[in-house]
Amino acid sequence: MANKRTKAVGSRSAKRIKVTANNVSKVKTNKDAQPLIQPRHLRGRRGSLRDMPAMPLDILFEVFVYLEPMDLLNLARTSKPFKQLLVDRTAARFWRAARENIKGLPDCPSFLSEPAYANLCFDAHCHNCLKPNIQTVHWEVKARYCQPCMNEVYYCFVSPESIDAYGDNPLPDPDNLLGWDVPYSIRRHKLSVKAIMEAWRQTPAENRAEFRIEYTARRKQLLAFASDYEKWFEMRKKARSKEIEETRQDRFNSVEQRLRDLGYGEDLDYACRLYRSGIHPLLKIPRVVQARPLTTRGWKNMEAEVLGVMDGIRATRLQKERLAAITRRIKKLGEALVPWRRTVGPITPYTQELLLMPEVSSLIDAPTTSEPTEEDFSTLEKGFYNFSSQWRNRGCSKLSQMVRSKIALPSDVDVFSLAVSQYFYCVRCAKVRYGYDSDAATYPNILVHRCLWESRSFPAPEDTYEGIIARLEVIEACDQDPARVTVDEMDALDIRLRCTGSCQEDGVYTVYTWCAAIEHTICGYECGTGQPSWEKVPLEYLADVATLEEIARLNREARRMDFIEHWFCSHCPRTFNFKWYSYAKRTRSSLVEHLRKEHDIDNPTELDMYYDPRQYDRVKPVYFIRKGLDLNPHRFLRAQTASRMGEVKWVDASWFDSLQA
Repeated sequence: MANKRTKAVGSRSAKRIKVTANNVSKVKTNKDAQPLIQPRHLRGRRGSLRDMPAMPLDILFEVFVYLEPMDLLNLARTSKPFKQLLVDRTAARFWRAARENIKGLPDCPSFLSEPAYANLCFDAHCHNCLKPNIQTVHWEVKARYCQPCMNEVYYCFVSPESIDAYGDNPLPDPDNLLGWDVPYSIRRHKLSVKAIMEAWRQTPAENRAEFRIEYTARRKQLLAFASDYEKWFEMRKKARSKEIEETRQDRFNSVEQRLRDLGYGEDLDYACRLYRSGIHPLLKIPRVVQARPLTTRGWKNMEAEVLGVMDGIRATRLQKERLAAITRRIKKLGEALVPWRRTVGPITPYTQELLLMPEVSSLIDAPTTSEPTEEDFSTLEKGFYNFSSQWRNRGCSKLSQMVRSKIALPSDVDVFSLAVSQYFYCVRCAKVRYGYDSDAATYPNILVHRCLWESRSFPAPEDTYEGIIARLEVIEACDQDPARVTVDEMDALDIRLRCTGSCQEDGVYTVYTWCAAIEHTICGYECGTGQPSWEKVPLEYLADVATLEEIARLNREARRMDFIEHWFCSHCPRTFNFKWYSYAKRTRSSLVEHLRKEHDIDNPTELDMYYDPRQYDRVKPVYFIRKGLDLNPHRFLRAQTASRMGEVKWVDASWFDSLQA
């Protein structure tokens, strides 16, 4: 009869056998049967130290000298013979030798044995619940506790009354009984307090003074040693952190070297420059920052993830290099356009508009490896002239269609010679205020207005420029035909207008030229929501008006020359970003100094500088104001400004009476 222990596991009457690494080959199984318990896969050779207790003592003693205290502690816990050998007082020399292998470790205090000292210093577990990784040592009780156990084995002292007032529960504070001055809220270990109280009760009254002195000395010794241990522990923790960091750095360097061998050198250098002040992308991969040396197996496990990150960095690098190459080429294009712009004038296409030329786009879009030179762009000067002519024709066609859609004009009339097409007002710039362009412009400066060329969803392209119907009222108030009268004919008219809308105030008589009247009608700054209406100024006042307008013209010219920062150098490249615009604009006097220092031009001409065509100098009215009128800035802001500039004539009240008569 077969032994039950050797029956096959798959048979019905077979006894279940625990399969281990030692007997798995001896157990008979069916083909489809599987062991009930799989053996654990452990590192190293199993049972390699099982013959260690049988080794000669001299060999063991020699081995103990090279171990650390935690190694001896683990060895003492393996078997009873080792425990008897290492816990014996005669084994203290082995523990001392083990302590000497730990740099800077304080000597074992007199109130602890060598095994207890090793257990307290190196075995990081809670002495109450055995929870691992507890780093805090409570030296007053010579134990480690986790936070839940702290609440269980400690109590919070309340008040320092005498021992007779407490009994056994609640427990008093022994430090106060023994002459220590400590805060009331200090935490005390329950078992230690009970032991001290028991010793205090058993000590006769005449010996309690000696007991107090002994307790105080023991406590001071404990606290002094705790301070030395804490210093050593902090030093050991810093050393361990440094060791871990060095191991991680070596692992990261090994990963970098493998990546360089795979051809990612430029990408790694780019990542180091890009993330100099941040976290390197590879450091976000957990397997890269492990504190262990890199092995071939470890690299294979992380290779796919690391290469995926590096491919992303490579794509970012190539994109940045491409953007830098395009920016560099556009800068060269701007430098090549300087002589051409100086010849043609400021009314030319923007640099980004010239990028639409096939010849230019082919140079800009060339591969990053082939860099075009400035000479390559300079050879396109003839194409610039042709493109500029086509660009101007397209802009004029847009504006012409816009004007003709608002007013019926003869087909043989040049739209841009008419007074009705002289002034344009941009609704979008008036609402958004980008800072590049003014909200008003005249022809031909309107051709370089950005909103004429950019397609925006707000407002609609056909509603960008408005106010053409309002201009008809001003021209008709001058007894002229809007469909025929030209700009020169309107300037030759000796006619001035006065607004009779809601903007008029008592004691103020405002006189407008036809251009200022159009601007006032379209913008409506002073009339609010009301619609202005116009009447002619009597001829007898035109002489005084001409004098005030001459003063206003001189003030406008002086302001344009020395106070407005809208002058640009014709020898410097012109770009289209706001940073360049803010940096390059200057007053005329500062621009003359710039030409002298940067371009060695002592006597600049109109070819060396130009006024920004995107800016519009408003034509302001002149004022007749009654003497003694208080120009409150909330009501007469524009009149007050004109008064400071000398563009006002102060008249008596009789002047207004004669005007009404």
